[in-house]
Amino acid sequence: MKKLSSLLFGLLLCASAFGAGAVGKMQGTAVAVEATDDRLTVAAAKIGWTLAKAKGTAAKDRDLHVSADNRLFYACKMVAPIGSIPGGVAAIQTGPDTSKYTTLPSTYDATTTFQLHSRPGAARVLYLDFNGHTTPAGIWDTAAIVTPAFKLSGTTAASDQINLNAIRDIWLHVSEDFSPWDIDVTTEEPPITAKGQRCVIGGGVMDWLGVSGVMGVAHLSSFGGTINGSDDNNFVFLDNNYFSMRPNTANYEITILCVAHEVGHTLGLNHWGETALGTGQPYSVGHTVTGHPGVTSTCPIMGNSGLVGWPSACNLNQWSKGGFPFAYAQTFGGTQDDVAIISTFATKLTGARDDYGDTLATAAAVSGTSVTAGGIIADSTDVDLMKIRAGVGAISLIATPHLKYRNYNGNLKIGLSLLNSSGTVVAKSYLTTMLGNVLTYTIPTEGTYYIKVNGLGYDPSKTASAQTWTNTGITGTVAGTTAGFTNYGSLGRWGLTGSWKAPSNKPPVAVTSGSTPLTYAWTDPSKMVNFTGLLSTDSDGIIMTHEWNFNDLYPSTATGALASHRYNAPGIYHPVLTVTDDLGATGSATLTVTVTGTPVANTCSLATIDAEFIRVNSISDAASATIQVQDQYGNPLRSAVVSISVSGLVSAPATLVRTDVMGKVAISSPVFKRGARGTIRFDVSTVTSTTHTYVPADNDCPVFVTVTR
Repeated sequence: MKKLSSLLFGLLLCASAFGAGAVGKMQGTAVAVEATDDRLTVAAAKIGWTLAKAKGTAAKDRDLHVSADNRLFYACKMVAPIGSIPGGVAAIQTGPDTSKYTTLPSTYDATTTFQLHSRPGAARVLYLDFNGHTTPAGIWDTAAIVTPAFKLSGTTAASDQINLNAIRDIWLHVSEDFSPWDIDVTTEEPPITAKGQRCVIGGGVMDWLGVSGVMGVAHLSSFGGTINGSDDNNFVFLDNNYFSMRPNTANYEITILCVAHEVGHTLGLNHWGETALGTGQPYSVGHTVTGHPGVTSTCPIMGNSGLVGWPSACNLNQWSKGGFPFAYAQTFGGTQDDVAIISTFATKLTGARDDYGDTLATAAAVSGTSVTAGGIIADSTDVDLMKIRAGVGAISLIATPHLKYRNYNGNLKIGLSLLNSSGTVVAKSYLTTMLGNVLTYTIPTEGTYYIKVNGLGYDPSKTASAQTWTNTGITGTVAGTTAGFTNYGSLGRWGLTGSWKAPSNKPPVAVTSGSTPLTYAWTDPSKMVNFTGLLSTDSDGIIMTHEWNFNDLYPSTATGALASHRYNAPGIYHPVLTVTDDLGATGSATLTVTVTGTPVANTCSLATIDAEFIRVNSISDAASATIQVQDQYGNPLRSAVVSISVSGLVSAPATLVRTDVMGKVAISSPVFKRGARGTIRFDVSTVTSTTHTYVPADNDCPVFVTVTR
């Protein structure tokens, strides 16, 4: 099919359509509403839809298409709103480190720009592919599609710093959009086993689609496949040729929005539009928000971030379920719950994956008199609680929102509250000058308090101080109204700093016990003493740490309220538990463990011997060996002298080395050139000790070790 002429496209644009039955060069592609029932039945079944749902959605949205291989996909024009102007212009970190999202961003270079990760190790990956990509034939077209590396109009090369900064900013904001889920938004090519979505960003729509005005395309409900080079990627274009409103060095908000929008389609989302009582447009144009200088306009991500001055007017873009004026989803039923639908493809960070407890009992304990924290609000009901002890006097808290690129805010309006020990709110704050918040309060009585962070909505009919909180307890929030914005989409990252006065402090009381008999025979290999410090108490504070010193013949320690340890040699031992409270006071308790049995003669032997090659400098390598010596009971033996020689590729005569407190010695071979190949052998000829006799027959390992390359 020939490319549409500019005139024809303009006419079709007014009709909210791409063409009669096909999109550009993609032969066999049809606007979904014009496709046959047979084709729609096949396409719908591939994503679990009924024919009725497919037909109903297609009737509402002419950006929904059926590909030649009968798959539903979106080709998004992001139609300009009516009246729009084309080209419009010392503390403890108690949660995730959100500083790179809430403070000034770092400047990345041509290497680090492509190593950004929002949630390393997540179950799903969203790969923002700015490097250029070849989409194999058969995924989107009968021929392979070659997309060049990301390069904004007005720059000379993809590696220009302004392009690298743009990639950083796009990544930052798309990371915010998907922060409520277990998704790693990354600019680094993932392993071929990773599952999720590749979003290819760059190139021009005319290069292969053959139709101007399309800002991105995505197969519906395709998220979750393997990202292996032959994956079902979606596209976000830089040269859309739509009223010359292409991203440039001064304005790439549209790319930020479009990436999340197109990936939203792969996660099963349709468009948010408006009823005829509003503009009747297939993409919601957003609406102005009065009385909130920090948020002057808002729009659903699956709309187009509209208003006059598009695409830069709406500065708050959120996931939605219809809480805006004249909301109408371009779906079979006219409704859509964005967060719930996305959560069928990726795990939401709530419940067991929540970064903070939602109850007083599970609140994160903060030690000292200050806090530096960060976290994620993943759901409209998510509450992040921190437990503190404060004295009489001022408490000051500052909540920092996600970074803002030009006119593009983060998604979360942060709520700050202070609760007393019973969970009743004693102070709360709502600032309209920003998405962040500041809370100051004079604590009248020292004791336990809880800092609460959650998401808020906004009601323009009320002043900041008169915003309607649903209640004054743990779950209290401002739901907001459709004339402003609701707390449904108020999700994302927050940062927090704060300080308060120290209360008086009594030291904690350590209480220890062993859950197995504290007397046993050393010859019984099954005996392991299981210690518990759970009964330790702090009458006026919070126990922050439990530290165990088992007082062996060698240093042996553990941390945590529960610990296990085996004493190998007969004797009487006195393990000590030390507990520390939130203000640094300590308390200790001692147990007695008796290990019975007849002592045996003092002997020693080799426990382990290992070796590896090591790098010495830019031109030289060496080999290194580690040997551990044990006594007759299997305990590490300190101060034994080991005789070790080196032979093979390089050699060295026997060297005497004394074991450390853990019974270990380490020795390196002479250095050799990096390119040298061969075998190096370390031999232990003897072990001597002033207290123990070396018995080679008791060795648990050979008396030599070799490494070869």
